[in-house]
Amino acid sequence: MIRSLAVLVLTLLSAAEARAQAPRITPTLVGEVDYRVHADDIEGHNGFNLARFRLGARGEPVPWLAAVGTAEWAQEKPAIVDAYVDLFVITGVRLSLGYAKTPLFPTARDQSIETLPIPELSLVTQAFWPRRDLGVEAQWMPASLPLEGWLRLGNGSGSPLGNDNAQPSVDARLDVRHGGLRLGAGAHVEDAFDRPGIGGRLPQGFLFYRPPPVSGYRTVTEAHGRLDAGPVRVDVQAAAAWEHRSRDTDGNPATPRESLPLLRSQGLGVEASWVLTGKPREGAQWPQALAGVGSEGIPSGSLEVAARMERLWLGRGAADVEPGGATGGAVSLRWWVTSFLGVGAAGYVNHYDTPPVEEPTRDWTYLALLRTTVSLH
Repeated sequence: MIRSLAVLVLTLLSAAEARAQAPRITPTLVGEVDYRVHADDIEGHNGFNLARFRLGARGEPVPWLAAVGTAEWAQEKPAIVDAYVDLFVITGVRLSLGYAKTPLFPTARDQSIETLPIPELSLVTQAFWPRRDLGVEAQWMPASLPLEGWLRLGNGSGSPLGNDNAQPSVDARLDVRHGGLRLGAGAHVEDAFDRPGIGGRLPQGFLFYRPPPVSGYRTVTEAHGRLDAGPVRVDVQAAAAWEHRSRDTDGNPATPRESLPLLRSQGLGVEASWVLTGKPREGAQWPQALAGVGSEGIPSGSLEVAARMERLWLGRGAADVEPGGATGGAVSLRWWVTSFLGVGAAGYVNHYDTPPVEEPTRDWTYLALLRTTVSLH
């Protein structure tokens, strides 16, 4: 009898251990459908638009390793969004290898795009953020200090397939946290080769300022601040970039290239959001409903309003380049119905410093959209 009980206990313990060590796979899905109204057909056609449809998974075969893969299907051809592995083998340090977001700009790096108070990234982030890249990254999160730091060595090409030259890129960012306040700064440095410089892009993707090619060292810096005061969140971000240029005047790659004037660009943006009903924002998640609120079977959700003002100065400092930029504003109202469903409306107005080449007689533009978001993870 005792032997049988011992065998039963050992069997149950072995099963529990097997369950604890069993690989965990979490599928992810993000879908966003818009109805859009544009200022002109050149910027986009009015009507329904599939803004985003991403499928992926996160696998954790052991507690110290996680693998993430995501693909975007809302375009002509499927494209890799994320493909990386995280390692947690050192206390307070996350090591990452693969194709992933670069560290700069918290609203882009730390926040999933479908959870933003105002749909789509701001003009400043769209212009200056290095986006995703293939490389290796270390994130430092000491438990005893209110600090968080990132250091990344990447290709600098923005492609998951490889580099476009032999030179790597370096990204670094350091944040200080205290209560609901986060302050930080970061920098991105790379050696580019005949690549488009920093341009201006609207939320729907229209490129209103086409930059000239840059070649040589590019330095992008940013500073950011975030204040969470109960249901209110305020984000401030500033960015500056210096981009070298040169050109081949004789067609012989072995001879030195002719240097061209340096390009300078700057950006500044302020955004405020207020959760009118529901819980305040926590981390990178969208607001959740308060427990016990709403009739049975009818989700009450969370209601959030937001507004943003921003300014871009692009392509300055070179007599042979026509400068550009824009002054913009945006407002939104979003109802986060459940933890996986959100609906909302947003409006954007922008004034161009220099009209786009496609619309040489118009320096004002607008975009209005209604958006439905589903996020399962």
